[in-house]
Amino acid sequence: MQTQNHQDFEEQKQYGAMIRSLSGDMSAQIRDWRLFHRGAPFDSIAPHLQLENLKATWSYPRGLIDGIALRLRYSDSDLHKLLSPTGMVESLIFEVLEQLRVESICPKSLKGSRQNIQTQFMSWTQQFIATGGVEGSIGLLLITVFSTVWMKLNGQEMPHLIQDIVESTRAGIADSIGHLLVALKKYRQDQTAYSKVSIEVVRLVAQFIEEEYRDNPSIRSKRKKQSSSLLQIEWIPPNTEKNQAYRAVLGQSSYEKNLYLRQALNNYHVYDDTYDIEIEAQKKIRPAQLAIYQEDLNKALSSENIPWAKLTRHYQQLFSTRIYNKWRVTEAEGLIDRRYLIRAATSPLQPILHKQPYQYPKPKAKFTLLIDCSGSMKEQRIQIACCVDALVRILDQAHIQTEVLGYSTRAWQGGRPFKAWKKNGQEANPGRLNERAHWIFKNFHTSWRRSRSGIAALLRPEIYTESVDGEALLWAAERLQKSDVGQSSNKKLILFSDGCPMDRATIEANGDEFLKNHLLKAIAWCEQQHLELWGCGIGEELRPYFQNRLSWTNDAFTLSKTLQHWAYEFKTTSMA
Repeated sequence: MQTQNHQDFEEQKQYGAMIRSLSGDMSAQIRDWRLFHRGAPFDSIAPHLQLENLKATWSYPRGLIDGIALRLRYSDSDLHKLLSPTGMVESLIFEVLEQLRVESICPKSLKGSRQNIQTQFMSWTQQFIATGGVEGSIGLLLITVFSTVWMKLNGQEMPHLIQDIVESTRAGIADSIGHLLVALKKYRQDQTAYSKVSIEVVRLVAQFIEEEYRDNPSIRSKRKKQSSSLLQIEWIPPNTEKNQAYRAVLGQSSYEKNLYLRQALNNYHVYDDTYDIEIEAQKKIRPAQLAIYQEDLNKALSSENIPWAKLTRHYQQLFSTRIYNKWRVTEAEGLIDRRYLIRAATSPLQPILHKQPYQYPKPKAKFTLLIDCSGSMKEQRIQIACCVDALVRILDQAHIQTEVLGYSTRAWQGGRPFKAWKKNGQEANPGRLNERAHWIFKNFHTSWRRSRSGIAALLRPEIYTESVDGEALLWAAERLQKSDVGQSSNKKLILFSDGCPMDRATIEANGDEFLKNHLLKAIAWCEQQHLELWGCGIGEELRPYFQNRLSWTNDAFTLSKTLQHWAYEFKTTSMA
């Protein structure tokens, strides 16, 4: 599975909390070092505030975080997206000018934040120049415009080194842009009016670039020059259709989201489900072989120094409530037990018997652990089985019900449905073409001790083939919801996976995004239901779409530390 260090997990939570505190926007989150706002990726953000810069030696993290918070606090993102130009250079300039506006109106009461964001912008500008960003004419023009607007809005000077580099270019555009700078400062408190002036600046810069190309006779050198200039800045235009399937589920209300998701999930189709199975995994393994897997799992767990009692107390405190509706009787102190009042009156030499309220835990959560049994997970199956077995044992001792499920396919590259599809003429967009396999390693009603042989079936290499994640996620969520209909327990679904869905036959027939889009919609649907969806070891491409994540470390893996980290991550998420 993919590594997500616990320290990174904590840093992202801290940075996210800082952004929410200053911006006042409770929807802001950092997931896998990407900013999310209102549940959607907030990719279009000024280059000097890219979250990847947090770990750079030249960066000033507090200034970067404060700049993002001010952007969310003082800028209407919907209006900004509506007015933003469509071109790459145009949208970049428009975004930077808007960011400089919100930074320039930082309240005087936030003196520290104002200093932080100014330091970050100057640090990024110096880094851009030092790494060759101004070697091309376009890069030099852009940095000149950005620094000139920054000085005008903030009423401050840039470092002399920067001024020396941009001075000649600034002198060349001064007559054309001077009146626009005055207007930008005049309207910086009014986003709509400011944006209109920003668009004029964008058009002017685009005209400068066009004139630069017109003077260059070689088309090939133009493209090379443009590429070398623009690629120095990481930028995603706001109107791109990246992650379209995920963004489409973001409606104005929960009703609209649920309606869209129902329709989208119903559009997903299967070519032939005749060969699909849902079965207890241990029934597909010979008892003698299962006993060997059980012994291997026991040996792996015995090598780990796990403080079972301590971890059980931690998880019990997290997922149980203590209630007083029982009594301990025949105690030496406490409340007098009235059942023994006659004996106290007739036998005064006998000790008076008391009773005390007995506090016992009542579970308030249920867990489903869903394991991706694709081929890429096979090498880590012992680690995964140990984690699953240990977590189920701890939760079982805390009287919390658990279910362990898995998913894969019965064949590589399609199997019988794929052969039937090829035989019948290979119609376009046939849907899923493989034989789905849903494995049950432990159900809710079986205790940990009785289900250990089922969990040990995770060690069987033959079940690790390909994966259809979206269907498995919906299947596990449906089982979890039906497990306690009418009850109010906190349902948690944890997906252990390392990447995107992979079924070669289905992808070749339906396109690369078919299974991934269905998984994204399944994730969005789960987040709309009364359950918590968690991801563990999720690949970088999908990790940001899981609002809740558990850390996972492949190097120097220690089961005890992993379980302790998970307890802390469960706790901090529930407190947020």
